[in-house]
Amino acid sequence: MPPEPDDSSVASTAAAESYTKVLQGRYDLGRVLGRGASSKVYHACDVRSGVYVAVKAVRKPHHPCSPEDAAAARRSVERELAALRRVQGHPHVVRLLDVLASRSTVYLVLDLARGGSVQSALEDRGRSEEPAACRLFGQLVSALEHAHARGVFHRDVKPENLLLDERGGLKLTDFGLCAFANRQLGADGLTATACGSPAYVAPEILLKKRYDPVKADVWSCGVVLFSLTAGYLPFNDGNLMGMYRKICSGKFRCPKWFSSELRSLIGRMLDPEPDRRIKVGEILSHPWLQQDGMSIPVPVASSCHPTPEVVKWEAESELAREMNAFGILTFASGCDLSGLIGTLPDRARFVVSSSSINARSILDKVEELGREEGFRMRRKEEAGFGGILFEAMDGKFVAQASVHLLHEEMLLVEVERASNEEVPKFWEKLQSNLKFSAN
Repeated sequence: MPPEPDDSSVASTAAAESYTKVLQGRYDLGRVLGRGASSKVYHACDVRSGVYVAVKAVRKPHHPCSPEDAAAARRSVERELAALRRVQGHPHVVRLLDVLASRSTVYLVLDLARGGSVQSALEDRGRSEEPAACRLFGQLVSALEHAHARGVFHRDVKPENLLLDERGGLKLTDFGLCAFANRQLGADGLTATACGSPAYVAPEILLKKRYDPVKADVWSCGVVLFSLTAGYLPFNDGNLMGMYRKICSGKFRCPKWFSSELRSLIGRMLDPEPDRRIKVGEILSHPWLQQDGMSIPVPVASSCHPTPEVVKWEAESELAREMNAFGILTFASGCDLSGLIGTLPDRARFVVSSSSINARSILDKVEELGREEGFRMRRKEEAGFGGILFEAMDGKFVAQASVHLLHEEMLLVEVERASNEEVPKFWEKLQSNLKFSAN
């Protein structure tokens, strides 16, 4: 087995900042695209398909480190993965394509945004004219509305976390500081965790009040829109405390080239009183986004196209083969992400050891359960592998089951469901029937 491609074992040159090894035999890592406090993003190529992707390498905390730091790093990775799974399918949210892990690093394989970040574009080209800013801003608000509807609140909206694809379309990324409606919010719908980037954080967070993360995202979007169209920050100050005072006062001055509609929209977004701040849905119907010559279609996820889970499942099915030793090890806690973040409630794995059961009989049982529920199904079988994917009649991904041959009379069964899956009884039935086969 080749050594794990950690920073210490992968050859690189300081000048080019590029790796020469293939990550776990699947992704050829290239130059560094960006850095975070505990992560790097690499340009990479999927050696199986030739498709270019971005690989975000998140290193586990070095020892010695405090238990608090280790727990915070773990929560950040867990949040980002859970969020990307929930918000999948929207054209302006970056897609999670794959997850790998080694002893020291977690690797998130994401869509490659060839246009770089909005922040880089601002630094290179300066401010945007209103029509161009309108198009990007509409895509951002559409992505946030989609995330909020699924109980995910970003809490770190800023130009560095907005990427551009090859057509200039926007992709929202980096959900490491996000909050979930069913985890972080209290009964009052508010949270108290202070987070975000200084120039984009809402005043209620600076004042250490309990706050609505939806309204905090709206404030951050207002700062982004001002920066896009002005070329500088609305509450800029060389002194951090001076900037915080300006943010809390909510006083700023629009440049003379702003249209009246743009002034109106930004003013309603950057209202220091959260209860008076414009709502996300109202932003999309604001005259600035609807005026003649600037009206933009706000895209939504369409059920007529395969979801990322369907695409990934089909791609892996095409590569179906008997699992070798390396493949088996990827299911162990040292390589599988579940060893890092604990048991995942939307995935289950178990081993079937019996001379009377084979992959086909297990898949037949799974298919029968799907027919009883009225789901659309896709089934594929190869030597040593089989899988069935379940979709609702509208094309929405529901669950999948796969069977891998480990050795002769030993099979590995894996079942997974959508994070927002709405048929829990089917999930329970699927697990109980397959586990019964394992006995």
